[in-house]
Amino acid sequence: MAKPRLKHLLDDAPEASVCISPAAGKRSKIERSQTPDSDQENSMAPSQAAAKTGVIRLRARNGEEHTDGADCIGIVERVELQDFMCHERADVKLCPKVNFITGQNGSGKSAILTALIIALGGKASATNRAPSLKEFVREGQTRAVVRVHLKNRGSEAYLPERFGSSIIIERQLNTVGNATSLFKIRNGNSGEVISRKKEDVVAITDHMAIQVDNPINILSQDAAREFLASTSPDKMYHFFLKGTQLFQLREDLEVVRQAITRAESSINRKKEVLPEMKAEKRRWEQHYEDMRQARDLSTKMESLSHQMAWAMVEEAEAEVQKANEDISMQQKKLSKVDEKVDAERAAIDEINKEVEQLEEQASAQMVQLEPLQEERRVPLERLNSLKSTLRTFKQTENEINAEARSTRERIEALKKEIAVERERLVDKGSAGRERLKKTIQDLEDSIADQEAELSKLQEQQKALEDRSLELHETEKERKADVVRAQQQVEHVKSGLQDLMNQTSDQMSAFGRGVKEALVEIKRTKWQGMTPIGPIGKFVKLRDRKWSLIIETTLDKTLNSFLVDSHADRIKLDAIFRQYNCQSRIVVCRAEMFDYTQGEPDSSYTTMLRALHISDELVKRQLININRIEQIVLVEHRAEGDRLMSSNNGGFPRNVSACLSADGYNVGARRGGLSTQAISLVRQSSRLGEDISQTIARERQILAEKSKVLTEAQKALAEIRNEMEAVAGEYKRSSLAELKCRERINRATSEIQQTRERLHSDEPAKIAALEGELETFETQLESIQTQFRDHISQRKVKEEEIRQVESDLRLVEQKASFIRDKADKLRRAAESKATQCQTHNNNIEYWNSKRTTLEEKMRSLEAQKMDVEARVGEIENDARKVCPERVPVEHPPRKLDRMISECKARLEEIERSSNMTLAEVAEKAQTYIMTYTKAKEELRSVIALVSALKTAHQQRLNKWMQFRDSMAVRTKLHFIKNLMQRGYTGKLEFDHTQCTLIPKVKTDQDLVSERITDSTSSPSAKGGSYQRKDTRSLSGGEKSFTTICLLLSLWETMNCPVRALDEFDVFMDAANRRIAMSMMVASARTQRDTQFILITPQDMSVKPDKDVTILRLQPPQRTAVSRH
Repeated sequence: MAKPRLKHLLDDAPEASVCISPAAGKRSKIERSQTPDSDQENSMAPSQAAAKTGVIRLRARNGEEHTDGADCIGIVERVELQDFMCHERADVKLCPKVNFITGQNGSGKSAILTALIIALGGKASATNRAPSLKEFVREGQTRAVVRVHLKNRGSEAYLPERFGSSIIIERQLNTVGNATSLFKIRNGNSGEVISRKKEDVVAITDHMAIQVDNPINILSQDAAREFLASTSPDKMYHFFLKGTQLFQLREDLEVVRQAITRAESSINRKKEVLPEMKAEKRRWEQHYEDMRQARDLSTKMESLSHQMAWAMVEEAEAEVQKANEDISMQQKKLSKVDEKVDAERAAIDEINKEVEQLEEQASAQMVQLEPLQEERRVPLERLNSLKSTLRTFKQTENEINAEARSTRERIEALKKEIAVERERLVDKGSAGRERLKKTIQDLEDSIADQEAELSKLQEQQKALEDRSLELHETEKERKADVVRAQQQVEHVKSGLQDLMNQTSDQMSAFGRGVKEALVEIKRTKWQGMTPIGPIGKFVKLRDRKWSLIIETTLDKTLNSFLVDSHADRIKLDAIFRQYNCQSRIVVCRAEMFDYTQGEPDSSYTTMLRALHISDELVKRQLININRIEQIVLVEHRAEGDRLMSSNNGGFPRNVSACLSADGYNVGARRGGLSTQAISLVRQSSRLGEDISQTIARERQILAEKSKVLTEAQKALAEIRNEMEAVAGEYKRSSLAELKCRERINRATSEIQQTRERLHSDEPAKIAALEGELETFETQLESIQTQFRDHISQRKVKEEEIRQVESDLRLVEQKASFIRDKADKLRRAAESKATQCQTHNNNIEYWNSKRTTLEEKMRSLEAQKMDVEARVGEIENDARKVCPERVPVEHPPRKLDRMISECKARLEEIERSSNMTLAEVAEKAQTYIMTYTKAKEELRSVIALVSALKTAHQQRLNKWMQFRDSMAVRTKLHFIKNLMQRGYTGKLEFDHTQCTLIPKVKTDQDLVSERITDSTSSPSAKGGSYQRKDTRSLSGGEKSFTTICLLLSLWETMNCPVRALDEFDVFMDAANRRIAMSMMVASARTQRDTQFILITPQDMSVKPDKDVTILRLQPPQRTAVSRH
């Protein structure tokens, strides 16, 4: 469909720039060229060569100087008429310059001009004398003939070797028959008929620039009358455009613009159609591809069917192989079980040996105690001897103490005697001594008071220091309490926030990124099964009281995901890293083993029995990973202690561990019968517990913890307040102590000074008593020195006693160490004996496991036999489909899917098309070529239209320049012609409104203007008189003005022949004379131009060598007189 449309578009949009000649008239054309950017002259068709040559000729003619009119083209030499209009026969010879044809009305003057138009290819309508050519045949005749002899000489002659130096154009007009008009073109030299085509006539006239249809070039009687009588500015402008061929050029440019518009519209239509063509092309390409694939689908299906048959064989063989592997695995497991049993028995034997060795070692340790008993006896005797010596030292100390007491008593007696003596002297002494003693006494009393005060202050400071230390310790404890309470509150808040988040997103309980990872898991294709997880999503509690201990035990396992291949584990791990998910990945086999043989007695509540697990694979993985079928749950620790020793002091059968709801692990097979506290995890909704109840409990706990935090903070504040008070009190006490010591020091200094003054006046007796007192004091010091020596000796003995006691302790420690070691060995022996029970339990477990494995192995062997039998049947069926075994590229499931897809594709192709592959290929190729060609054509047309628009704009600009140039030339010639009569004026062109208004000042107007200028003031001169419009002129003035305009237009034109019929009908004699003189003068100034002027009036111009006057006789007389 697109191809003819594109052809139409190309037909509408020419592929070359426009080449238009002013001389070509309506025959100017838009020619095509394969190289639109090449030179216009080289790109024109031959039919346009004449028009282009005419333009060149005109330019050359304007620039060359000719000496005469001998060598020129287009000059009418002769006009012959036969039975044309009113002439039976006429032969009119014309001169190459000015020809005046005169005669009476009805003499056939206008017939000659009409014959010239008709002979040169003009239409009947161009003459305004008849509606059709038949009307020009003289009445009573059936045909008429007109001949025109055209000069064809010079360098610009039209094909002179063919048409000669003169071309005769003959046209025959018929009133009967189909051919109403026939042309003959003869060689003027030989008379030979060269052509009978009108196209050659047109080519000749175009080459010679003869414009027979130009209303200004050859003005018939009616055309001349209309031109001379016209006063309308738009008609004047129209005559200007017509005469200068600007009108035809404008029409031709408009044709080009319309062609461009049509081409652009066609391009837009093509652009709209092109996407449809592209879609159709793609559809047929896809259809062809489908058909081509369909050709290969049968072969592919056959190959897939063969692969499918042998894939079933391989699958059955794989089952056999798998059965063999399972049997081999079971055998390995049995071997491992036997190894485990042997290992357990070997362990029991080893333990028995170790028990014997431990008992022997304990006996050996007890034997080592006998030498230590002997070693202990010697220091014990030495210790007793030293203690006896120490008692002797004690008696001596008592004696020394008694002597010291008697000496001190004598010293006291002397002091009292001295005091009595001094009292006696008091009664005899002067008042001054009494005052000194009293002063001393007062100072001593003051010192005693200050010392008592100082002692109190020191005791107070000691108490404050002790209290400060206590408060600092208490502050540390309170700070720790506050920090602990804050941590607990934050911990509870964090847990509460997690629980709140879990109300809107339950998956958040399983860690970060789990929700996003689950969405990505659904979108991802997996090699094996789709990952299962998190495991906790499939686990629910049966009884809420076990929630915390179970969640603590399973903790990380609840967040785990299950895959069945390492490739899927890598892919899932990449997803977890993408979303920062910390869940573990467990690679497992989807093996639904029987776990009931490993469960304990049904009276026990195991972790498996306390849970509801909705996925069997998840259940078995929890059994494999956490042994949930053998973990017993109890409410209290004491109950667990009783249960774990209920089997004759050992663990119950198939019980691996016991957990209590209050958070204790009461024994495990790997750790023996020991109880350990469990660090419980923060509770969440992973086990499906009602989150609202958990949140309520956590809020209650948060309130309690917040209360504890508040109390701890309050206690800490109280301690700190008390510490500040103690610090202030201690500071005040230290200041008081400092002041007290200063007072004591001053009083002591004053006492010393007072005593010195007092002793200088004591009597001699007192001095003797004091001498005796000094002797006893010296004796007391000797006793004290003796006592110190005695004490030193006693300390040596005591140190020796301590050394002996140390030696005894070393011996005792050795003995104690040996006894402890013996006790440890005995306890180790007892512990080893207990381990024997554990190993016996393990032996019992592995024996039960062996029984289970043997049963499973028998089942696998039976399955293997069945599969081997089925392999033979499947192989026979496969050989029926394909006798030879073929390699299998895909598993059966994928092959089945591929076969189904091929079948569905074949059925779809069969339904969608009833054509053969060759027909579809041909159809697709047709659409591809059509689309490609249309696309290329559209691209070339777009480029062509762009070039055409550029050329059109350039030519439009040239046309406007040509129009302005012609207007200027016409104006100049018009002014020159008016000056022949003494007139002045101008031509006012308005190219926008398309008007032409001649403005004229006659000679009388000029005279009146001079008179007015001479009588008016200088300031009024020059602006009082305006040029007249032609409508205000007289008839003669108007006709003269029109003739001036016509001559101006002729002088701007380049046609070799110019004709005017009855040009002077409206002129008076003076204007007629001047006009004729102007025409002759104008003709003489224009080279190679012929004037044919028709007038019914007498001639005022005399014949000359370049002026011919032809006077026609009445029609009945066909002879022509020549002057």
